[in-house]
Amino acid sequence: MPRLYRAGRLLTLAGPPLEDGALWVDGGRVVAVGPFAELRRAQPAAEVVDHGDGILLPPLVNAHTHLELTDYPGWRQAAEITDEPAGFVDWIRQVVTVKRQRSNDDYGRSLAEGARRLLACGTGAVGDILSCHEQLEHYHGVPLFGTVFLELLGVRPEQQQGLEAARQRLAAWHHPSLTAGYSPHSPYTVAPAYLRTIFSAALADARPLAIHLGESPAEVEFVRHGWGPIADELYPAAGWAEHRPGVRGRGPYDFLLHCAAPPLGSLLVHGVQLDREEVAAVAESGSVVVLCPRSNARLGVGKAPVAAYLGAGVPLALGTDSLASSDSLSLWDEIAFALDWFEGRLSPRRLLAMATCDGAEALGCGDRIGRLAAGRAAAFQVLRPAALPPLAEIDTWLCRHGCECPVVSLVLDGVERLNNDG
Repeated sequence: MPRLYRAGRLLTLAGPPLEDGALWVDGGRVVAVGPFAELRRAQPAAEVVDHGDGILLPPLVNAHTHLELTDYPGWRQAAEITDEPAGFVDWIRQVVTVKRQRSNDDYGRSLAEGARRLLACGTGAVGDILSCHEQLEHYHGVPLFGTVFLELLGVRPEQQQGLEAARQRLAAWHHPSLTAGYSPHSPYTVAPAYLRTIFSAALADARPLAIHLGESPAEVEFVRHGWGPIADELYPAAGWAEHRPGVRGRGPYDFLLHCAAPPLGSLLVHGVQLDREEVAAVAESGSVVVLCPRSNARLGVGKAPVAAYLGAGVPLALGTDSLASSDSLSLWDEIAFALDWFEGRLSPRRLLAMATCDGAEALGCGDRIGRLAAGRAAAFQVLRPAALPPLAEIDTWLCRHGCECPVVSLVLDGVERLNNDG
């Protein structure tokens, strides 16, 4: 039976917002979008799902997180780590220490809880990094769209066998709405030759790729000069001291290009410490930068040069990172923080697009989620504000107050995945 989903405010991300708008949905697809009164006249027999003074809009797209670390705060407490990390590298060492004390089952439960939290905060697509590859099976039954990236590390030669195992695992894995790809962790945890091999595999297998890049000043020190806390603290702790590189004289993205150009459409996560020349090179490459401002602020690694990215035309998406460096998996919380953190350089409309349609395009699912328009799959969320904001202020209001509104409904591919509109 056709349905009309009505709400006091409707944002399509494909056109202007609507007052008292509706979606006409039939067979799991959007037939039309418009004023409720008009669609009701056109389809008088349709069932009406009336969300009253709700705000209906596309689901959010969390383009970078680590769902396997959702239970990290409790794990950290159980490990009796009480000191705040002294810096970025000390934080990495704490994360590694905590992770080594957990079992595969712990990771599976944590991943499942992370997926539940994403759905609860109106998220419909994710770019998730998975280091415990054995837990890939836990995505079965998860209705999210997006991509799971198998994380790969390798500085010592014997570590560089992980790619072939990952390729075999992915060849046997299928999911109706999630694709899978590779994530070489970073330029400082993957040897240059191994980076080239992973990039080549991604191209040969037609799989997406994501890499942490330019996240901290420590990374810049290490990649340019071969010194700093990564060389002095992280490498000895990891047993990599004999593999310390010499002076490279290149910034993070310049160094990446020196190894091999990332495949078209690769996700460069964080991008805090790229200079203007590197930003221009990213723009030419067709890569996407995924910003995670709350994580960057918490770890004290700096602020991404969004003005330079915008000026160069670099595609941008938004992610929460993990609960090892962020307080929640809610992209609504990330949007509210980003609005002030970037001091107005990212407009409310741009932030909403980054968190919906732009993020979906970055993850390769833009044809299934991210905008509301005739012919597209029915995928949307409904927020319940205390009072409806003026239509002319809806973008700014959502960026500031969307995090305060309960998500009362989430529909993905025409199937209701969350219903709290009791």
